[in-house]
Amino acid sequence: MDLVERAEALYALPLDRFTDARNAAAKEASQAGDKDLAAALRKLPKPAAAAWLVDLLVTRRRDEVQQVLELGASLREAQDGLDRAQLHALGQQRQRLLAAVARQSLDAAAEAGYDVGPAALPGVEQTLRAALADPAAAAAVLTGRLVRTLEASGWDPVDLEGAVGGPFTSPAPGGSGPDEGDDAGDGRARKPSARERRDAGSRLAAAREAHAAAEDAASALQRRSQRLAVRREGVAASIEDLEERLDALRRERADLDAETADLERAADEADDAVAAAREALEHAAAYLATLED
Repeated sequence: MDLVERAEALYALPLDRFTDARNAAAKEASQAGDKDLAAALRKLPKPAAAAWLVDLLVTRRRDEVQQVLELGASLREAQDGLDRAQLHALGQQRQRLLAAVARQSLDAAAEAGYDVGPAALPGVEQTLRAALADPAAAAAVLTGRLVRTLEASGWDPVDLEGAVGGPFTSPAPGGSGPDEGDDAGDGRARKPSARERRDAGSRLAAAREAHAAAEDAASALQRRSQRLAVRREGVAASIEDLEERLDALRRERADLDAETADLERAADEADDAVAAAREALEHAAAYLATLED
């Protein structure tokens, strides 16, 4: 067995057996006189729990992993066709599929005789999502020798440095075609590879989708702004009506205050008249009494 085959076998073992098995394999290779293989085996890192679950999926549930990767191709086709309804449906399908396949990794771990627990599931989903987005990440996943989780970040390629145990060459974006050297030598531009064209198309489709989403958001905000403007005009008109009504009430109150003041003066004058009449009456009564005496 070469290094790749031995590494695949090691990463398929229960996680708690990896270190002992790796050391035993290195010792066996050393005893067989293959010092280089022994050294390479000793350098194989123990995988993180989530990465090991992904390795188990590739080993024991490879069809489900392939289904995830095929969904990525469908998403790219929908992006190329700018089919927003299909993109939405595929996006929902992607989330359900990622969650379902990630949960299957726990079953695969149980079959391998090792319980990881659900805490590692987010790392499994994150890695599968990166593989779905980036063909190079998909190639790394399909080795079955991941030692750490992967993460997609926007349009940037997924970082695969130190992600795979044992030999792994990340597929180059352009590749090395048979005519590439001739093109470089005679000054002609290198013909873009299929992957470069696909990636460029995916980025263009994603940009178009983002632009369409931004336009939709802007339109929604504009409609909301228009509704708010109508409401504001209505409130302003109500305020003007209320201010006019308030001015009218203030004028009416001023009139009532003036009328009240007039009435108070008239009442004072009437009191004075009553007092004078009472005094005159008293004088008249007193005079009449003296006459009668």
